[in-house]
Amino acid sequence: MRSVALFTVSVVCISASAAEAVGVDAQQRASLLAFYAQQYPGEPAARTVFESVPIVGGRGSEVVGSVETPPYRGHGALCRTQRTKFVLHGTGWQEAGMEYFAWLDRGACRPVAEPVRMLQRIPDVELEGVLLYQKPLLERARLLMAGNTACAPLRALKFTLAAVDVGAAAPRAEERYALVFKSDRDSYARIWLRKSGAQYDAWNVTCPPVL
Repeated sequence: MRSVALFTVSVVCISASAAEAVGVDAQQRASLLAFYAQQYPGEPAARTVFESVPIVGGRGSEVVGSVETPPYRGHGALCRTQRTKFVLHGTGWQEAGMEYFAWLDRGACRPVAEPVRMLQRIPDVELEGVLLYQKPLLERARLLMAGNTACAPLRALKFTLAAVDVGAAAPRAEERYALVFKSDRDSYARIWLRKSGAQYDAWNVTCPPVL
């Protein structure tokens, strides 16, 4: 059962898994930054990202622009940022929610191309821990994939960490942290974690079709 993000306020539903990067002209980029400055005066914008996203429940697609704040230091090696999303309607923008991201960098917190999305709020100490263990957890999960008919065909694919979640692998099951990996073929593996002391182990794996 996929958990639902508690901290994202959405005005427009966006299918992030189906989004594709799109180019916009200088005027559209400037209009987004101007609208962001009106909505969030004094809040700096580190960069903008534009995507073409299918319209939920409709035909065609729409342009979604995201304004990312400068990275800031969390606990230990943890870096964080957030993106405010806006949908282009004609020549105007409408706010469409906020997403939170994190990654590890022991030096300066520099922006990265593919930060890890937080689907739920997670304490910094716990988040740093699960990010530190992501590689061995993925390798352990590959063994678990063999016993899951939905996951077995994916076990040899190349995966990168896309998101961290909190939820339950089945109805009425205990809530756990989950690492959501995306493959190079746009498929997903959700690894449910079990904590033992200060370490984590891959407890179960599911392979949903979308994030």
